[in-house]
Amino acid sequence: MSIKLLITSCMLIILTGCTNIYFDNGVQDNVSNKTQDSSQWHHNFALALYEGSKPLDLSTHCPQGEWQSVHTYKSFTNGLAEVAVNQIAPAWYPKTVEVSCTKVPFK
Repeated sequence: MSIKLLITSCMLIILTGCTNIYFDNGVQDNVSNKTQDSSQWHHNFALALYEGSKPLDLSTHCPQGEWQSVHTYKSFTNGLAEVAVNQIAPAWYPKTVEVSCTKVPFK
């Protein structure tokens, strides 16, 4: 393997980077009411133009309360899986979605 190919591969991995998107529901000062966190992979296909996973239903993730925060990001594991699969063609783009819930007194 040539050094130029190795450097190019490393640069592509570094430049793909990590993306973080936070969706917050209100002010996050009620840390004591935090009830649960859930994490799952979300799948996109064909240059991330087609969404393969169903939309996230926050009422099923937070049945005892209200969602506080949704964090979508590409983890290191997501990146490794993407690189392994996309060697042949740009087909699969996984991300991790984490949901944080808070307990609501009236529910």
